Amino acid sequence: MSKYNSDPAWASVTPIPLDDGSNRFTQADRENAAGDDAMTTANVANETLPLATIAYSESYAEATAYLRAVMATNEMSDRALALTEDVIRSNPAHYTVWYV
Repeated sequence: MSKYNSDPAWASVTPIPLDDGSNRFTQADRENAAGDDAMTTANVANETLPLATIAYSESYAEATAYLRAVMATNEMSDRALALTEDVIRSNPAHYTVWYV
């Protein structure tokens, strides 16, 4: 169950999902681009596919999507502070969240 999406306190925030480029191309695009000259990355339509994507847990991906949203609006509130704490507890190495 999603922690933030189902919380009425966060209803006014539109989360910003991570865009690592992995959803831009179909599997067929990836297979067609993986020719002999594609050693570690594939170039499709002049864009480079991500080398690797990280499989974040659903709860962490949701929290960071809301974090990107509050950072984009420069929100300074108790709920933003609680969100920041949640992300830090989930991943203390996430250096961007320490900036908030």
